[in-house]
Amino acid sequence: MKTSVAFSELNKLPPISKKRQAEIRAFKKKDFSDNPEWTDENWKKVRPAHIKVPKTNIHTKIDTDILQWPKKEGKGYQARLNAALRFAMHNGF
Repeated sequence: MKTSVAFSELNKLPPISKKRQAEIRAFKKKDFSDNPEWTDENWKKVRPAHIKVPKTNIHTKIDTDILQWPKKEGKGYQARLNAALRFAMHNGF
């Protein structure tokens, strides 16, 4: 599915409907004051979801009760454990 349009093709697009124009104008007037500005620190933590981070195989010993925590939900426990470690890394633990 093609999602981008070359600048030279813009004049070939159908006109925007009156209803859609009204929706766009209403959106521009929307109050976003409850959405705080992002700081440089926020942007440093952003990672595109489509980029896969390389994985490293390791052997480590973890307390049994700690390992049971992500495993109790079943399949995907390694991803949950990785997410918990990533959260800790980004939040200064």
